[in-house]
Amino acid sequence: MKPPLRTSLARSGLVLLTSAAMLTAAAGCTDEDPPSAAPSRTAAPTPTSTPVPDSVPLKVVVTRVSGKLPAASRPALEANVGRTLSAYVDAAFLGGDYPRSDFSGSFGAFTPGAAEDARRDQALLTNAAFGPSTESVRATRRTAYLSVLAPYRVAAGVTAKVDLVFVVDRGDRPAQRVRLAGRLLLTRAADDGRWAVFGYDLHRSVTPRSVS
Repeated sequence: MKPPLRTSLARSGLVLLTSAAMLTAAAGCTDEDPPSAAPSRTAAPTPTSTPVPDSVPLKVVVTRVSGKLPAASRPALEANVGRTLSAYVDAAFLGGDYPRSDFSGSFGAFTPGAAEDARRDQALLTNAAFGPSTESVRATRRTAYLSVLAPYRVAAGVTAKVDLVFVVDRGDRPAQRVRLAGRLLLTRAADDGRWAVFGYDLHRSVTPRSVS
């Protein structure tokens, strides 16, 4: 078993936004009004291949609210944050044409500053370590429990506690079980109001796994 990799908010140069900053980003946009389509916030293209169909669906649930968030607003928030998290996971692990060695386009769901840091952390945040020898990847666990900052009945910031488990099929080589768990911090992007990852505090472990 390889020792786990870990990246903290401090090492990646990312810090928590203040409540005031997040409220400014959230002004004029709520999850009851889905944002219109907009180009990716990063220049690099993202993979477009369909993920392996037997992956489990992503489960996103609001579990804690600081402030007040109407119950009627929670499903839309879960769906919108879920789209951002799925975009990252699909680009970094499940999507693309395997075998592949280019994972630079995995961070279109991140803010520009966070994407720049994340590209230096590809060994932690993507399937880059196994990409050249991978035939396919499927998710066996995808959960995200959301802690929401909502001081004025509108979600201004989200911390997603994620637990992601993938089985990497490498053909004649031993399959690998990759687990990525920890926190993803999200805010509204200034350009289009969508939720974007601005920070991460994650750890990763890899163990051999037989694909059944």
